[in-house]
Amino acid sequence: MSQPFVGSTNCSYTAGSDPDAGSYCGNIDNDSWITFIAGSTDVEMEYDVGTCSGSNTGIQLSVYSGNNCSSLTEVAGSCLNQAPAESVGSWTFSGLTVGDTYYIWIDGYAGQLCDYSFTPISGVVITPPNDSCFEATTLICGASDTASNILATDGDAPTACSGGGTTSKGVWYTFTGTGQAVTISTDNTETNFDTEINVYEGPCASLSCIGGDDDSGTGTTSEYTFTTTNATEYFIYVDGKGASEGQFEISLSCSTCTANAGSWD
Repeated sequence: MSQPFVGSTNCSYTAGSDPDAGSYCGNIDNDSWITFIAGSTDVEMEYDVGTCSGSNTGIQLSVYSGNNCSSLTEVAGSCLNQAPAESVGSWTFSGLTVGDTYYIWIDGYAGQLCDYSFTPISGVVITPPNDSCFEATTLICGASDTASNILATDGDAPTACSGGGTTSKGVWYTFTGTGQAVTISTDNTETNFDTEINVYEGPCASLSCIGGDDDSGTGTTSEYTFTTTNATEYFIYVDGKGASEGQFEISLSCSTCTANAGSWD
């Protein structure tokens, strides 16, 4: 998941005040804020800091939680006291609540004027690009995709197939059958909520049910296996059971054998 945020401390920002009673990990000089929604309890971001004015000491960062900007609490362990100029690195922090909004405080170290960008690696919710069937993300055999239904809608939520529960807000995937048996699964390490899977034969304008699953994987994860028809387009709808939301990792596993391959005479 990646939607980079590009910013700068060279924007005539003035020094703000620390809403958590002086907990900020450095001096405040030219600070600004961005927000994100947590899709996992752990977050990893990649930062890229450009050339800075003066001594090139870079930027400093910290993360805060809370519902009121005047009364926030610093997330323990989130302080990055210095991301040096002309550097690329990884910034990680944990202990977040899935679905909550968090605030990143960005400041130029010792008032430095720097351009920078952040790229979410994991744990940050983005607006799903596959919120509709017509924008379904393509899955390939042996690969997986990590996403979230937190900012998804139910605008084209289909009628659930047998075994697939009752559909709510979710996202879409697609793949083309080759005659192989396939397993579609959210029983993967990045899944952290109660998922449902429903599988359809396309096209989007005229879907027909193949089948669905709720909880056949480990815990409340989902898994569904069936034999595909060669050259047939299939669509997968992934949602949460009831109002459940969070991050999931969906995988597509394909058998190495094809159905009706032939027989000895």
